[in-house]
Formats: sequence, C-alpha cells, structure tokens
Amino acid sequence: DQKPAFTLFICVALIQIGDCKGATVADIVFIVDESTSIGNKNFQLVRSFLSSIVSGLEVGLTNVRVGIATYNDTTTARAYLNTFHDKEEILQFIKNLPYNRGGTKTGAALDFARKEIFIEQKGRRKGVQQVAVVITDGESQDDVTDQAKLLRRTGVTVFAVGIQNASKPELDMMASHPPERHVFIVKNFTNLRPMQQLIRKMLCRNIIDSAIRPETDISDVKEGCTSFVFLLWKDEADFFFLIDDSGSIDNEDFYDMKKFINEFLHTFRIGPQYIRMGLAKYADLPSLEFDLTTHTDAKSIEEAVEKVTHEGGGTMTGAALSFMKAYFNRSMVSRGHRVPEYLIVITDGKSADNVKTPAEELRAQGATIYAVGVKNASSTELLQIAGDPKRTVFVGNFDALKSINKGIITDICTSDGKENELR
Repeated sequence: DQKPAFTLFICVALIQIGDCKGATVADIVFIVDESTSIGNKNFQLVRSFLSSIVSGLEVGLTNVRVGIATYNDTTTARAYLNTFHDKEEILQFIKNLPYNRGGTKTGAALDFARKEIFIEQKGRRKGVQQVAVVITDGESQDDVTDQAKLLRRTGVTVFAVGIQNASKPELDMMASHPPERHVFIVKNFTNLRPMQQLIRKMLCRNIIDSAIRPETDISDVKEGCTSFVFLLWKDEADFFFLIDDSGSIDNEDFYDMKKFINEFLHTFRIGPQYIRMGLAKYADLPSLEFDLTTHTDAKSIEEAVEKVTHEGGGTMTGAALSFMKAYFNRSMVSRGHRVPEYLIVITDGKSADNVKTPAEELRAQGATIYAVGVKNASSTELLQIAGDPKRTVFVGNFDALKSINKGIITDICTSDGKENELR
C-alpha cells in the first residue's frame, strides 16, 4: 500500500442556514482511510482536521448528526448517525479514533456508507440533505466512480479534498458537480493545519448552498422565465430534446437524462399556444419519440418521457442533427408563425460522423442549440454543435445533469430570448 498522496474526501448530509455555526439540522458521515501508508503522525492530522470541522457545527440528535466509519481493505462503522448526543461526545471520540493498517478500498467504503450508514435505521433523517467524509492517502485500489455515483444518486453531496499528490481526475469523478465547488487540494500535510479553517468554511458554504438554494432557485427561475416568456415571446417557444441512446450509456444514466427533461419542462407553461416540447433519441439511427404536437400538457409529456426506453448502439450525432431539421421546419407550419426554437442535445461521447455541417444548417434555420456533454464527450464537438461556447456544458456524470438545469433555463430566459424573437 505504497502511495505518495494523501486525499480527503468529504460526503456530508446537511441542512444549514447561515455559516457553520448556523447549521441547525444535518447528517454528516466521515469515512476515514486507515491504510498503512498514512502513518500515525499523519493520521493525527486527520483527527485534528475532523475535530476542526465538527467544532464549527451544532451537533445533537435534533441538530447536526455525525457518524464515522474507518476503512482499509474492509470498512468498519465506528459511529452511526444516531450514536452521539452532543458535540463533546463526538469530539472526544475523534481524539481517540482508532488507527489500523491495511489497503485502500475507497470504493467499497462508499458502498458500505450507502448501504449501512446512510439509512433510516442508523439515524438518517428524511428531508435532510445527505453528505459524507472519506479520508484516503491516494488512488483507490478499487473502483470509486460507480460507487460514488450510486451514493450521490441517493441524495448525498460529495466533497473531495486532496492533499499532496492526490489524483485530481479521481477526485473530480468522485465529487459532486461542479468540481470547482466540491474539490479542494492541499499541497502537503504541513499546509493542512493552517488550511483547516478555510477548508471548513468553504465546505460549509457548499453544503449550505446545496441545502437551501434548490427551492429558491427553482422559484426564481420559474418567476424569471414566466415574466420573460410572457413579455418577449408572448409565452410561445418550441423545444426539442435530442438524447444519446448509445451503448456506452447504462439504464441509470438514461434515467438521469429523462429526469433532467421532466424537471426542465415543469419550469414552463406547456400548451399548444404556449411552450411545446418534443423528444428524439439516437444511436446508429435517430428516432422520434414524440413531436411538438403530440402532447398538449406537462403531465402527458412527463408520462411519455418516462416511457422512453434505452436500446443502445453507436453514436451518430451528425445524422441525428440532420434528422431534426425537418421537425423544426414543421414547427412553424403547425404554429402558423415563427416562435423561438431550441434544441438541447445530450451526448456522452465522440460522434462517429461529422456534426459541424448539420449543426450549422440547423442553426441557420433559426434553432438555438445547447450542447450538453457527459463523461467522454468531445469539447470540440460540443462547440461545433452549439456554435457558441456559452451554450456548451460539460458534466462528469449523468447524475450531475440536475445541477445544470437552472443554468440552461436561465440562459434561455435572458440572453437568448431577444435574439430568437428577432429571427
């Protein structure tokens, strides 16, 4: 277990208002690596780091709950979310946190946390945002990507703090999106102590944001879009989603795309005379799931999206873009007049055919294209599809799509509405 890096991963479940002192309700789980390569001296710095974070929280069974697990080749629950009753108990426990030796199975530790700690029987509370804390000294000896994704999908926000030569790509894949808000890197152990307060402050801010912003953001976006659509679009626009159905996407990833679409549609006023939506998917060949005129209300669109199945195949994004041209032509005919037109493309890899020309032709027709890339998507191709870097978005995993919905909708409801109205 010889690894040069020391990494700290933080996954915490929290509802907080204000700074760390104002964190009134939360469930926090620290998942601590106790492998051989850490050493007693560095593990003591880990204890100090944990104490620093916990000291700033309002710990209690009705306030912030703290759990701890340690892991090497196996994972052991040292304290569940309902074990400690107050801050002094948990701080005293951290001072004497056991340190054993062994390997570094971070993926298994994440899986253990999801199945054995972040559960109601062990103190997880409904309505409380979930987050966790993993401490490891380098790259994991097992896969962390899938296990982190599964943990995040249960509602856990993942933070990653790397010390020294930690693997930045692994941190990014493990942490919640965007990585610039959830990944922190410290050069060495010497810098860990003076950085404790800053890291704690940044961590708390991120947790607070993810806990209290969603409802506020959704409300603000709905209000902003409603007023903007009404004033500038006369409440009319046409949206098509074009989603990648290739074999590199698994069923859970495909579900995340469908969830993204349904969350998107509920922001707008749906109807034949208002906002219309259609959906197509593609692999080797494109196929239309439903047109702009197929469904006339949000509920029927949502049900239709949920019924879309994942089949797999290649990635012919260019052919799919060409396929969409006819449907955008028909949109004006079915309306009887032109309205703002949008295409939102979601893909997870490089296309097997050319995307530049068909994308340019679509934009020339008047469609504004947003290109959303996931995992192995090509940034060059995303730009060729959208034609504007402001309309390209990249996320590391499909479960991160939910974090970009607001940004796309806000962009549509501000900068782009005026452009489309003049076309």
